[in-house]
Amino acid sequence: MLKRLVQTIQLNLHFSAHKRAEWMRKKGIFHEMGENVSIQLHKIPLYPECISFHNNIVIASGVSFATHDAIHAVLNRIPGDKHFVENIGCIEIMDNCFIGANTVILPNVRIGPNVIIAAGSIITKDVPPNSVVGGVPAKVIGSFDEIAKKREKMQLDPGIEAPYMQNMSTETAEYYWRKFRQERE
Repeated sequence: MLKRLVQTIQLNLHFSAHKRAEWMRKKGIFHEMGENVSIQLHKIPLYPECISFHNNIVIASGVSFATHDAIHAVLNRIPGDKHFVENIGCIEIMDNCFIGANTVILPNVRIGPNVIIAAGSIITKDVPPNSVVGGVPAKVIGSFDEIAKKREKMQLDPGIEAPYMQNMSTETAEYYWRKFRQERE
């Protein structure tokens, strides 16, 4: 427990999601950590050695990795002869995945390659490749290719500066507000 606390403090000394992932790779925190991974985590999950990240993954803020549950603690307090063990499972995230903010990923789940998970989803079972999932529990709501095609068409107007290093100019913010309001007229 102390080791995880110290690691969590050290993790939070890295302000960039990409640098956090690099630090976790160097320290061997997870079972596997591929290349080009960005993680907004601010705490080390319990049993991180049961979590594998492949390549080109972005984990948004507030994502929880539940590699276990604590049902055994309740069951073991019921008088009797039975002894229940902790349910522990692995989580594997394949290549080219985006995990939206405040998603919860439960034990024994594989997230296939080319997957987008909507913010606030709860992942209770394997996610098929090339899909977009969302909801509680998460269900397939689209395809990875559909999202890629929509995003390919998105362009900023000439003269509008793209946000850089999570900072946005006043002019760019005004551009997005104009666009937001125009879409609602």
